[in-house]
Order: sequence, then structure tokens, then C-alpha cells
Amino acid sequence: MRKEVIGNATLYLGDCREIMPQIKADMVLTDPPFSARTHEGARGGAGETVLVDFAAFSEEQFLDVSRQLLELVPRWVIMFCDWRHAAEAEKQGLPVVRCGVWVKSNPMPQMTGDRPGTGWEAVLIMHPPGKKRWNGGGRAAVWNHGTTRYGNFGPSNHPTEKPVGLVKRLLLDFTDEGETIFDPFMGSGSHGVACMDTKRQYIGCEIDSKHFDTACQRILAAQQQLCLAL
Repeated sequence: MRKEVIGNATLYLGDCREIMPQIKADMVLTDPPFSARTHEGARGGAGETVLVDFAAFSEEQFLDVSRQLLELVPRWVIMFCDWRHAAEAEKQGLPVVRCGVWVKSNPMPQMTGDRPGTGWEAVLIMHPPGKKRWNGGGRAAVWNHGTTRYGNFGPSNHPTEKPVGLVKRLLLDFTDEGETIFDPFMGSGSHGVACMDTKRQYIGCEIDSKHFDTACQRILAAQQQLCLAL
């Protein structure tokens, strides 16, 4: 398994399930490949081309990996997901605290025009047994932010890339400076860039070599920007 260390980020190319036993982290923040319909923008309507080009996890794999992640860290396990997966997680007895919402300020339109489009994505918030703590006080679990594929938030490097600004807000809400975040489905590295910007330690894993290389380049660029700012 290939390993790259860039500043406060450690990146692995390979199957996350192979490295989980050796991971030591404080929390998990990730965006698993559940299915093509999980991510708004994967399909614009009947007959449209599917943009998601990675292997999707089955529901059973999702539940299994979720349980492993909850045993891995003492604090939060947070995943972007389809609301159906969030409902199934609670039904199966996983320690779901909230199903948060990412409200998209510039959502993809429904290309067929015969029904409303989807302007939000679920944020599954879980916590293993123990005292819970976050930095958001009594605020609701709702985050408003544009997407990377549409509008003025920069070009996308991955079919379901999350905006760095959105990830930074989640990190500031659920973690403290210096803590270690594990991202088993790294994609093109947005979470790693956000960790660089917020002074968090980052461990990322990606099975696709192309996306892994993109993540390395983006995180290295973020690290170099931090060095220039010192």
C-alpha cells in the first residue's frame, strides 16, 4: 500500500478496510460511495448519464464499515449520505445523534423538468457511547453552502467533491485544533485541504489512484500556501 506524508497529512492508496486496524484518530469525517443516487448531481433524470464513476458500497457494507468506524474513534463519526442510509442506520441500532442537512445554495436543476430538483444532502452524525461535545452550542445541524460543480465555488476534481469551505465549517463545529481526523474515502482530498487550513491532523485513504494523486497535489499545494503565509 502506497503511503504519502505531506505536512500534517498522512495519505494511503488502497482499501480503507485494510488500514483501519492501525488507525489512531479522534473523529471520522467522510463521504462514502454509497450509490449513484446518494449524491445530488449523480443523475439529472431518466436516461441521463451517471456521473459517479466509482464502485458503490452496498447497504450491508455501509453498516459494517460504520460499526468499525464507531469502534475506531472516541468522538464523532460524520458522513455525507443519502437520507435513506441515515434512516437505515438508526433502524439498525447505530448510535445516530442527528441527521443534519447540507442546504445547497446552487443545486443542480432537475434536467427532466417534470419534478422538483433536490437541493440538500443528508449529514449523518453519530457518536460512540460516551460524553458528547461540539462547538456549535444549541445551533441546529443545518449548513448552507454552494456546491463545487455549479456556481462560483471553483472547478470540481471529483464527481461528488465536497466544498472545502463546507468541510472547514464541520471541522470547526465538531473538532478542536490539533485533533486527528480520519477520512477512509478521501476522493480528491477536500477534507485534507480543510484540515490543513484549520490546523487539524489528517489521515486519508483512497482506493482510486487517479483521485489519490489529485488529493496529494491539492494537499501539497495547501501545505505550501500555509508555509508562504508564515
